[in-house]
Amino acid sequence: MRARRTVYIVIFVVASLVAAGAYYLAQPRVELVRATADIPVLTQITADMVELVRVSPLDAPTDSARTLDAVVGQYAALPILAGQDVDARAVETTPGSRAFGFGAPLGPGEVAFALPVEASQAVGGALSPGARVDVIAVPNALKNGSIGASPGPGAISLGQGLTILALRTADGYQLTDPGTGDSSAVVPPKLGSVVVAIPAARVADFATAALTSSFYLALDPGPPASAAP
Repeated sequence: MRARRTVYIVIFVVASLVAAGAYYLAQPRVELVRATADIPVLTQITADMVELVRVSPLDAPTDSARTLDAVVGQYAALPILAGQDVDARAVETTPGSRAFGFGAPLGPGEVAFALPVEASQAVGGALSPGARVDVIAVPNALKNGSIGASPGPGAISLGQGLTILALRTADGYQLTDPGTGDSSAVVPPKLGSVVVAIPAARVADFATAALTSSFYLALDPGPPASAAP
């Protein structure tokens, strides 16, 4: 009698497991992308950083990325932690577009540098992120204290074909198209600086020029080139 009861119990347990498995498999499943490693901001996402997992539709966040193609090759706009479902809003095509307003990516070995200029020094302000410019530094007597002294060295070229990353106001805010800005503003925002990508090794040269010279930009339709030596 005890042996028969044991057999019944085993059959009941097995049947329950089979029923539970059948119910589980019968439920609709969706795929979403999950991080397998911590992904810092501005990092390009590679295939070994993410994986596809199948979950119940009720467990899938509305804005989660559903395919690897939608994530691999993109850049993290926010920190993404290992084991976290990747939100489609946390990735971007251009690194820094959300955090810094960059409209073009930094190349290898490049850094972002802001050139203080007014519209009259920068093609009348007819610039946009992604455009390339030549940068000319002209000695400024007010900056270097040489008023009344004999003229020093003339204008020098600091770089050709440098990529514009962003346009900023004098207060450091992102400069937007006047048509999309605040229509209630009494004075529309004006160009205060142009952020360009320069070789990291030339930061000191550009910083020194900023202290003693005024920058002038010329729109360059040619191929990208490194900063002048």
